[in-house]
Amino acid sequence: MGIWISRPAEWFRSQSGRRRAAIVAAGVVCLSAGAFLASRTSAFDARRIEVTGAHHLRPVDVVRTAGVSSDTNVLWFDEDAAERRLEAEPWIAHADVSGAFPLTIRIDVTERTPVAVLAGGTGGLIAGDGTALGTQAGTKGLPRIELGTATPAEGVPSSPVGAARILGAMPPGLRSDVREVRVMLDGTLELRLRGGPRVRFGTPGDAEAKVAAIRRVLAWAHDEASAIRTLSVVAPSAPAATLVP
Repeated sequence: MGIWISRPAEWFRSQSGRRRAAIVAAGVVCLSAGAFLASRTSAFDARRIEVTGAHHLRPVDVVRTAGVSSDTNVLWFDEDAAERRLEAEPWIAHADVSGAFPLTIRIDVTERTPVAVLAGGTGGLIAGDGTALGTQAGTKGLPRIELGTATPAEGVPSSPVGAARILGAMPPGLRSDVREVRVMLDGTLELRLRGGPRVRFGTPGDAEAKVAAIRRVLAWAHDEASAIRTLSVVAPSAPAATLVP
């Protein structure tokens, strides 16, 4: 039985080993270049963009902030750059952006939650990590952060960050009982509870232990049917309270 060999095959076999290797390498380069160019075409543009985790922000705004659209090439878009753009938005604490089959871009965001409103005219919302979230209607019920005012001789005005962080360390039930957090010029904090005691918190440090101390004392007062006038958790291992006569 005869074997037929095409002319290109005969020509290829007639070349030296080194030349055949060069031809193969050139072919691989051409194929790779073709695949590269094909991957850059609109055939790989996003057909679907999914957004999860957005509650305050609208999904359309999340997509716009990420810088992606139906023209975004799923194979070549920069996921890290999209995440950086999203995390520059104050309401977004963390973003995860990825390409998925088939031709889908997935955006998952974790939003910050406001824990207080800054007193003093602006009414700006503050997240639990101290990030300013801007102004928004419907802030009723949130604790207020009242900053001590400083004269030029007294130095830098107080910051709301420490107060926001201690509110962020509280469980929602306790935080909802806080009417106001006052930031003193020395950086210490004082809490005013709704219908309850005034709490000397001290510095924002050791927040979890101090919050736990507040909860223990309030639970004790509830069990004993006692009313607390003042409470100090400056030393959380030894809280001090005065009772209403």
